[in-house]
Amino acid sequence: MLNKTNQTVFSELIAALSLMMDLDENNKLYHAWRVAAMAAKMAERFLPEEKRNIFYAGLLHDIGGIALSDHIIHYRDLEEQFKNPIIKAHPQKGAYIIRQIPSLAKSSEMVMDHHEMWDGSGYPQNKKGSEISVGGQILRIADTFDLVSRDLKKPTISEVSSILRNKIGSEFSREIYFMWKKTVYEEGFFNMIRRNDTLPQLVNSIIETLPETEVEIGSDVFETIVKVFAEVVDAKHTYTAGHSRRVAEYSSKIAEAVGLSEGQVKAIKYAGYLHDAGKVAIPRRILDKKQRLSENEFELIKKHPVYTMEILSLISQFNSLITIAGYHHERYDGLGYPNGLRGDRIPLGARIMAIADAYDAMTSLRPYQEIRSPDEAKEVLLKNAGSQFDPKLVEPACDVL
Repeated sequence: MLNKTNQTVFSELIAALSLMMDLDENNKLYHAWRVAAMAAKMAERFLPEEKRNIFYAGLLHDIGGIALSDHIIHYRDLEEQFKNPIIKAHPQKGAYIIRQIPSLAKSSEMVMDHHEMWDGSGYPQNKKGSEISVGGQILRIADTFDLVSRDLKKPTISEVSSILRNKIGSEFSREIYFMWKKTVYEEGFFNMIRRNDTLPQLVNSIIETLPETEVEIGSDVFETIVKVFAEVVDAKHTYTAGHSRRVAEYSSKIAEAVGLSEGQVKAIKYAGYLHDAGKVAIPRRILDKKQRLSENEFELIKKHPVYTMEILSLISQFNSLITIAGYHHERYDGLGYPNGLRGDRIPLGARIMAIADAYDAMTSLRPYQEIRSPDEAKEVLLKNAGSQFDPKLVEPACDVL
């Protein structure tokens, strides 16, 4: 039997990953949380043994579409979805990513089916009727429920119900529709799930009632999930494939070189995987821009560490990582961001990560600069010791990079 702490931490990790995917410039869309809450409540009434799997599938159902220029909810037209290879493949890509997380194999199967339609007009496998998993069918109506509600200025339960009723026989079965209707008409549920200020409370209440997960939540599971975080972040745009993994590795090497404990090294490594989580909120047109950024664009870029800290704050087990990951753009001379911290006021882990992040940026393909050799990058690090970087860390870093 697992204790409640392990179950809660596992759920917090998945919920934080889900929220990261739903950052859209300055907005939290809460699409995945809303789909997950709707689907879990349906499962609670009609398929209780699958509640846990359906809830996690809802949180992660669009993870395969992270490489799109804009959030996937902006692509509504079915014909357009079929023409876009990223969208058409996102159920399969999402299922592949989710299978990497221990104990979520059933959730991955549901994600594979969440764009299949009852009449066979969906994708990626053109399944029809009962060929579609029940979990996939529940996700489909929960997904549509959120999108339909967004299209109405002041959605009412009767309006949404009427629109979904017209999709019986095409998008979903009559049985699934009435499962949804009986759930959404529970007293107070519609208002709670529609409001952004009450939705987190609803999600937390679902987490508290989930059956225990099937795996021990050890360090290997944590590392697996943070690696998935990193994979999703780095898929956001063309130039950062493997960046988070490399920053994690470089940071841990530097941490070892300066004599930090095994626990400190591991914390810095995890923070390296997660340090750019907030970049998912930055549009690709800015992240991939070859020209100099405008003042407004740079101001938006400077917000990504704040978003990172907000995402990590959802994970109680990772409180110690928040400032390490969130302050890696602070400079030793106080001219960095987001808070303009100076010298030793910057957490040691963040000072280490600043070096690792800069080194990888210089030695990797980026749209705004030429690739430097490792030796050239180290020269830049040494040149900026005492201004951008902690002078006590640069030399040992250069010895191991």
